[in-house]
Amino acid sequence: MGKTTLAQKIFNDATIQEHFKTKIWLSITQQFDVVELLRIAIENAGGDHGGKQDKSTLTETLINTISTGRFLLVMDDVWSHEAWNHVLSVPVRNASKKLPGSRVLVTTRSAHLPQQMQAPLHQHRVRPLENDDAWSLLKKQLQPDQVVEIDQLKTIGMEILENCDGLPLAIKVIGGLLSTRYPSEHEWKSILNKPAWSLTGLPPGLDNRLYLSYEDLSPQIKQCFLYCSLFPKGVEIIRDVVTQMWISEGFIQALDGSSTISQEYEFEEMATEYYRELIKRNLIEPTKEHSLTGYRCTMHDVVRTFAEYVAREESLVVVVGREQAATGMHVRRLSIEQTVSVLDWGILQRRESLRTLIINSRVNFHLPGDSLSSFSSLRVLCIWPANSDTLVPSLSKLKHLRYIHLEYTDISRLPDDIHKMKFLLYINLLVCKKLGHLPSKIIKLVHLRSLDTTGSNIGAVPKGFGGLTNLRLLYGFPVQMDVDASGSSWCSLQELAPLSQLRKLALYGIEKVQDSRMAEKAMISSKRHLGYLVLNYSASGHTIGTGGAGAEQQQQQKKVTEEVLEKLCPPTCLENLCVIGGYIGRRLPDWMCAPASADFKSLRYLTLKNLPCCTQLPDDLCCLPSLELLEITDAPAIKRIGPQFQASSSTASTSPPFPKLRQLYLDGLREWEEWEWNDCEEHMDVETTIAMPCLEDLRVDNCKLSHLPPGLASSKRHALRELYLYELSNLTHVENFPSVVKLDVFDCPELKRIGGLAMLQKIRITRCPKLEVLEGVPALDSLRLEDATMDTLPEYLRAVHPRYLELYCNKKLHESSLSPGSSEWKKISHIGKRDINCIEYSDTSSDGYSEED
Repeated sequence: MGKTTLAQKIFNDATIQEHFKTKIWLSITQQFDVVELLRIAIENAGGDHGGKQDKSTLTETLINTISTGRFLLVMDDVWSHEAWNHVLSVPVRNASKKLPGSRVLVTTRSAHLPQQMQAPLHQHRVRPLENDDAWSLLKKQLQPDQVVEIDQLKTIGMEILENCDGLPLAIKVIGGLLSTRYPSEHEWKSILNKPAWSLTGLPPGLDNRLYLSYEDLSPQIKQCFLYCSLFPKGVEIIRDVVTQMWISEGFIQALDGSSTISQEYEFEEMATEYYRELIKRNLIEPTKEHSLTGYRCTMHDVVRTFAEYVAREESLVVVVGREQAATGMHVRRLSIEQTVSVLDWGILQRRESLRTLIINSRVNFHLPGDSLSSFSSLRVLCIWPANSDTLVPSLSKLKHLRYIHLEYTDISRLPDDIHKMKFLLYINLLVCKKLGHLPSKIIKLVHLRSLDTTGSNIGAVPKGFGGLTNLRLLYGFPVQMDVDASGSSWCSLQELAPLSQLRKLALYGIEKVQDSRMAEKAMISSKRHLGYLVLNYSASGHTIGTGGAGAEQQQQQKKVTEEVLEKLCPPTCLENLCVIGGYIGRRLPDWMCAPASADFKSLRYLTLKNLPCCTQLPDDLCCLPSLELLEITDAPAIKRIGPQFQASSSTASTSPPFPKLRQLYLDGLREWEEWEWNDCEEHMDVETTIAMPCLEDLRVDNCKLSHLPPGLASSKRHALRELYLYELSNLTHVENFPSVVKLDVFDCPELKRIGGLAMLQKIRITRCPKLEVLEGVPALDSLRLEDATMDTLPEYLRAVHPRYLELYCNKKLHESSLSPGSSEWKKISHIGKRDINCIEYSDTSSDGYSEED
């Protein structure tokens, strides 16, 4: 019905971020562990439970953690009153007594829950969609080229929608199914007449419409879809992780039906296509942060329940109360949820037929008998977070293992005889802080396709690493010299040269490279399949200062840094580039600038973070034909952005500058004062000349701009929907953004005027004391105004007519605004719904505010 979606929109809303000091989201499973629920609540609130197991101790810790300010607790998908009445009620009530104003938001399918929770609740029943909204939602699931004349199919479409009962999830799933068909009357009628609409025999709570979509999948994609149900509720499905698991299980077949891994056939590409197909059908959905890339997804609870039911003969997710189910004889895939506090390892060791084992829980080991050797059929092993160092010696006995994933574990080593695991394809060792090195014989794993050591403390990799020529993904590669201080021999950057099959590469510690010739020997530019590249500089690896003999040395260091990055030029097939961590060069490399940058025709995502010495952005980034996301963060030396940034210096270009850019984030350019933009577009054909025609989301944060350029704030700009302007110390006006529906202005002390936003529906104005004019906003629905230093309400409130006003002000203004007939009350009395809150200004508070009432 959309309950969780609505709760998420509230939870992530900017006004909520400001109002509550602490936000806690808890996904409540039908069977939950009391200790684990308290521990998760403490963690999500930013506290430390210290590994305690006692309920009383954890309850007291939770009270102390959330007593420091107003908090919002979301309990999502609650099935019974027990999680509230027996676990969370006492700490929440006790903490909220110390500082009133905290809130609890509950989503539930049970109509009887409010009475059972014994709390005064406001109930909001999410209604089914009306016909017009249902039709609009259905059309959004189709491909752009399918929507052009889709209204001619509305009659059949409405018949299909009648079977969806106004449920958003059902509409999205059926819309995803329709998106795979040619939009014709014949094709849509074939969907309408499917017998699965009236299928009987499914257990209560399972949906025929999901079965209809599932039955339409190919046999291979069906397996992949059902496998996703092994990821417990609240755990995101990561594209690289799940696709590697599918391959390891043998779900991805070559065109000839073979599952044999070869260098020629790209199983990862086929698996990624299956992943995208599941997204297209809305069976998994990208998180908001990864809406463009789809790199991280979630599975709706209803969809997961359906998948678990269909896969019940072979797959099992173990939750509290079902631990003994893990002893069943036929289950081949086993996932243990985090809510299972402690599981006896002896139960698991009897599962000899397992092919996949996912442990997201603490395990009770009984040394010395505990090992992995009984899992002779295991293909996939995934453990996080758990004490698993004692299992390491038995890893090499897993002769058929293809995939191993250890995350936040205490392992300090991998087995020295790791080369005996001849079929091993994927090794993921994430945030294993005690892991300091890799065994020397890892270089004998000639079939290895992926190694990810991100967040672990591996300082170097063994010599001969370049022999792993089947590697497709390499994350966390630590740049190192040939010989370290102890005389040990390690793999250097140049041993990347033979790895010609790399698709994804993340290098760490690039500041250690003191000779650009070594960078050149890595031959990054010759890797013709490389699509993703991270160049990470350790911020602690450089010392930036001034004066004395050190200044000359630092200038030389900057020069070397620039030369090294120049030689790390990626191939032009690159899709995603990140330069992060502390690049101290004064300029970015030539391959980022015109004319060389024009060759990167596939680049979709570009992130530049922490450029402390860079004084100029590359010219002609606007010529990148496929760029969708551009993020530039922490570049304090940039004072001016010239017209070359968004207007090509090349007259040969026929496409508009930044033709596909959808998201632009400019954050932390603290000295940026001037943004020049050629305005000649006002006199030319908008379809071919306006820059950034597809821009949807713009954020400018922490700079000295006095205004946004007219070329950006153009009446011809129609795609821009959301505009965020934070801490712009000199900004004076925001005008003429005709398509913006959401505007957020925060800490803009010189802002005087906002106008010409014909489609604006929601605005937040925080600490903009000089704002005098708010006009040209006829569609305004919600206005939030926050400033504890205001003596009177602004006069512009008389001229706007939002449906809802949320006001945060000091005590005196709060009282007068609530007094009928007062001068302040008259400014807002025409607004139907008002929420007026009292806050006080405090120089010592973290955000400048503290609550009094």
